[in-house]
Amino acid sequence: MRVSECFYRLMQAMSDEQQLERLEKKVDDGFAESRAEFRAIRADFRDEIGGINRTIQAMWLTMIVGFAAILLRHHL
Repeated sequence: MRVSECFYRLMQAMSDEQQLERLEKKVDDGFAESRAEFRAIRADFRDEIGGINRTIQAMWLTMIVGFAAILLRHHL
């Protein structure tokens, strides 16, 4: 094996290690971005569910008040 071949293998190994480190960083960055997006989606979902719950509560309250008004009207 010539000296140039040894040098080439050493440089190739260093290059492979750098590529692996870059790939690991990209994967880590991708997971961090995904976690941030999921947090935002969960917050939006919580807000949406809260709005739906308030709407359902208002509907129930309207029905109960309406039913009570009908009962009172027929008994008075």
